[in-house]
Amino acid sequence: MADFKPAFAFVLQHEDSTRSGKVTVDAGGRTRFGIAERFHPDLPEEFFTGAAEDALAEAEKIEEREYWDAMRLAEVENQNVANKLFDMGVNIGVRQAAAYAQRAANALAAVNARVAEDGVIGPRTLAAINTADQIAYYQLLCELSAAHYQHLAAVNPAQAVNLKGWMKRAEA
Repeated sequence: MADFKPAFAFVLQHEDSTRSGKVTVDAGGRTRFGIAERFHPDLPEEFFTGAAEDALAEAEKIEEREYWDAMRLAEVENQNVANKLFDMGVNIGVRQAAAYAQRAANALAAVNARVAEDGVIGPRTLAAINTADQIAYYQLLCELSAAHYQHLAAVNPAQAVNLKGWMKRAEA
């Protein structure tokens, strides 16, 4: 089964590879270590202005609880797939990432083994993920991520500045 620690390290490669604690500002507002102010309005000011080590520890707790656990990724058998789904959840949201997880599973499943694309990872979705061809499944997740980011940039041209970085993330 997949482990949170390598998945968190995978996400940090995209969010802050040097672990410097740099605060960026984007559509989610201030963001540090993948935690956006817009989606976590209860964060204290110190999260954005305090020591990087403290913010990193808090980001790790939040991401494990609100993304990793919420998506039941410890039940995914392939670590690389779990890493990718976790990264998608942190970047595009748990519900959307789960819906893409289901869409990718359905693309590889027999007609009678399809799961609802409801954005909630449950036992049937986990079974579909774990029984899919893992290489093909991972590739589909990359493709769905890329299409998602291209769509975002197309419908919101102000976000086009992020497309190059998003596409690199989608391919990872």
